[in-house]
Amino acid sequence: MRKGSVIALLFCFGWWGVRAQDPLVEGLRAYQAGDLERARVLVDSAVSIPSHEEDAEAWLLRGFVYKDLYKQRSPDSDPDTLRSRALRSLDRCRALDTERTFAQNAEQAYQFVARSFYNDAAKALQDGREDHAIDQFDRFREAMAGLPEEGDLDQREVDFLNALGTAYTRRYNEDRLDTVVFDKAVSAYERVLQKDTGNYGANYNLATLYYNHGVYNIQQLGVDNDLLSIELIQQVSKELFKRALPYMLKAHQMRPDRKETLLGLEGIYYSLQDDERSEEFRTKFEALPPDNE
Repeated sequence: MRKGSVIALLFCFGWWGVRAQDPLVEGLRAYQAGDLERARVLVDSAVSIPSHEEDAEAWLLRGFVYKDLYKQRSPDSDPDTLRSRALRSLDRCRALDTERTFAQNAEQAYQFVARSFYNDAAKALQDGREDHAIDQFDRFREAMAGLPEEGDLDQREVDFLNALGTAYTRRYNEDRLDTVVFDKAVSAYERVLQKDTGNYGANYNLATLYYNHGVYNIQQLGVDNDLLSIELIQQVSKELFKRALPYMLKAHQMRPDRKETLLGLEGIYYSLQDDERSEEFRTKFEALPPDNE
């Protein structure tokens, strides 16, 4: 949003003619001049006095000031505080603006600030900071809850949880003894499937996660294991293969010509000692054209 748009809005109304010492007038002048720190002090003062505390225009300006402070923030500033104040101000403007005079400007600015939490969550996942990513996504979801975009929000949550599951899976693959991370990956994919049972990625990835965990357990068996521990580990792995099977079957049902699901089912049935079904999916895999991806 350009500063000019909010300035033009404020000029359309009659308060510019009030006494020059009005903090809202001075705040607008500071904002127009690019002095955001001074504008912040003035608009904070303006919304605390009776003449402007119920003024949608005042809260709109305050929202824009804090939004721009967030955009131009220094490395040592607190971005969450700036964004929270921007969102509260813009939400207050929307509540007071019964005529919806400022609705479009307020909602566009609100969405910009709210979606910055989502962007931060995505970056945190890339940086391997899963806890921070979850916190930022929760803030995004909370901020967006008041806007009429439930479908978009649901899809973004599915995308985030899939990415979160992938991040945890990557960490688990680096340390197969970290069962805490394994459980977190499983939980992320299960939450995806609660929202979208037909999500191919979550079905396939969850199946692969269970299968690989079972295979790893068996690979660790050695001469030092006694018969009792061998039997126990094999039983645990068999349960993991059984858990993997319905998810891989679902993924195959959704995309029957994908090589990865055919190979996955071949491996799962082989591990469950069902040679007939394993060979069935090996045959289907070999029947695919070479360029089928």
